[in-house]
Amino acid sequence: MSSTKAIENLIYGYATSENSSYLIPNTTEDFLAVRPSGNPISAQGLVGMFDSKELVAESSELIKTHKIEIYGEMAYAVFTLIEIFSYKGNQNKDLSTYTCIFKNEKGTWKYAWMQRSQGTTDMKAWE
Repeated sequence: MSSTKAIENLIYGYATSENSSYLIPNTTEDFLAVRPSGNPISAQGLVGMFDSKELVAESSELIKTHKIEIYGEMAYAVFTLIEIFSYKGNQNKDLSTYTCIFKNEKGTWKYAWMQRSQGTTDMKAWE
């Protein structure tokens, strides 16, 4: 499988995962995600959020992959998801752009870094 296809599969897998079990096996040990608040969180922390009763994910859909660039054993990608969820009882419908860095570890691509925008992406900016 090509590196581009492997990264596309990681993006699609994250976008459509129905529970938190997808994240840990597909991240590096030092993975961090930066939330819209600016606060970083580990993969284990994200799993804890998704497994709590405070965050209830209803649906997630990949709208567009804007860019994938590969440089040897490192790559980055930018994509937009529409996500419907409730947090502490408040309903959200976010159109969020993610910027991710991927690392190839022993022939397997994994998420090394993820940053999520606020849920107000203007898709016209990508035209």
